[in-house]
Amino acid sequence: MTSHKFRPTRALLAALVFAASLPALAQYRWTDPSGRVNYGDAPPADAKNLSRIDGRARVDGVDPTGGVPFELRKAMSTFPLTLYTALDCGPCESARAWLRRRGVPYQEVVVDTEVDAEELQRRVGTTSVPVMTLGRTPHLGFKEGAWSSALLAAGYPAQVVMPPTYRPEPPKPILPRENAERPAPANPPAPKN
Repeated sequence: MTSHKFRPTRALLAALVFAASLPALAQYRWTDPSGRVNYGDAPPADAKNLSRIDGRARVDGVDPTGGVPFELRKAMSTFPLTLYTALDCGPCESARAWLRRRGVPYQEVVVDTEVDAEELQRRVGTTSVPVMTLGRTPHLGFKEGAWSSALLAAGYPAQVVMPPTYRPEPPKPILPRENAERPAPANPPAPKN
């Protein structure tokens, strides 16, 4: 009696490799409890505004990636960019305009109260703006050369690759407004005896 040794065919091997890579294709975009936009393949249970941004086309024909190239999506996922700004801040406007020209997607966070400044101090170690964070690494003060080097090191493309249809998210406060500093009443009530 002869024995037959199992030999996988190329088609079977290709199918196994493809099946093993499916979880790696899944990419998601979500908002965390603090309001920051995140990208990755494993959103937490408390994620809000969860949407899938992998390469599969949706039934309605809309590209779920928004036309954002893979290289840029990868940088956004690994090192999401947050720009901390303040109202009426010239250097903040320069940083914002430079990021737009550079074609880098970012979430802008506005610091406009003392409580906000304390939160900024807790997050990045300063109360001065502008601050760019790439992932968890803060870059203090707008310095075009230093920021450009940091973006390149984080994997952001050197040339603008953002699709013309991209629209950034609107700026948001660093803390939800219900946690913001509330002014004390002008005439506090007298203590009761």
